[in-house]
Amino acid sequence: MDQYAQRITQDYPVRRKAQEKENMRAYLMGQLRALGYDAKLDDCGKAVNVIAGDPERANIIYAAHYDTPLREPLPPILCPTRPATYLLYQALTPVLTLAACFVFSVGVTFLLSAPNLTLPLFLILLLGALAYLRYGPSEQNNINDNASGVAALLRTAEQLTPRYRNDVCFLFLDGGSENMRGAKGFRKRYPSAKEKPVLCLDCVGSGDELLILPGKSARWNGDLLDAINGSFENSERKTCYDKVDGLVHFPGDQRAFRQGVAICAVRHVSGFGRLIRPTGKDNRIDDENLDLLSRGLVKLAAAYQIKK
Repeated sequence: MDQYAQRITQDYPVRRKAQEKENMRAYLMGQLRALGYDAKLDDCGKAVNVIAGDPERANIIYAAHYDTPLREPLPPILCPTRPATYLLYQALTPVLTLAACFVFSVGVTFLLSAPNLTLPLFLILLLGALAYLRYGPSEQNNINDNASGVAALLRTAEQLTPRYRNDVCFLFLDGGSENMRGAKGFRKRYPSAKEKPVLCLDCVGSGDELLILPGKSARWNGDLLDAINGSFENSERKTCYDKVDGLVHFPGDQRAFRQGVAICAVRHVSGFGRLIRPTGKDNRIDDENLDLLSRGLVKLAAAYQIKK
């Protein structure tokens, strides 16, 4: 396993509570400074990002969220190229929650012969379900989401030559699992970054295809797309695919930026198309994915510099 991914999964496996995030930020700051970067903390109030480089001077921004999510009741899946399938699966959780609360409340009050308590018990159970979103247990098997993206960025920062370091800003985002708090805070703090390409790496560790998903505005940035196509290469086992047509949806931090681009790793599954399993015991980090990504991002820094 990649040295950065191994260190993160061993020493900072969960990064959801305040102290866990603080420990992770200290590690990131130490690694980036050891690599020769001027790293700093950016406190946005509800989130604290780690920034290496100058967002104002950079031509392009590479980002990944470093926090981890709570454990969801159903195994989470993402289907970037099949939004309808993804939304239907997401709807299962609230539907099943409502059904379970209703059945349990009716069953208990029926056994107690107290039908007048059915509604109060149902509402109490619903409040408990809502409280789970804040106080539920942390996901332990999160190596793909998003130790993989953080490790890929650190490897890219290590390989990037001094000539292009002033042209790239590395952004490690907080709040990726909390409605993009870190990304929104960064966008507010650095308004000039609104028009710059922001490539967000998320769930890039496990999959046979590296999928590059430019947002609506990024699809019209011809210089960026040409640079991406010329920078990312295939290997014998892996494919890098830049999808610029059709309806796609990836619920990542790239949505906070006008020129946002999501990069993820997928595998083809019948009925789901390109599928991502963000968490789970079978998750792992494929070093070849990180190698292809880091080499592509290093080349992109130079290519977009020329085409800018």
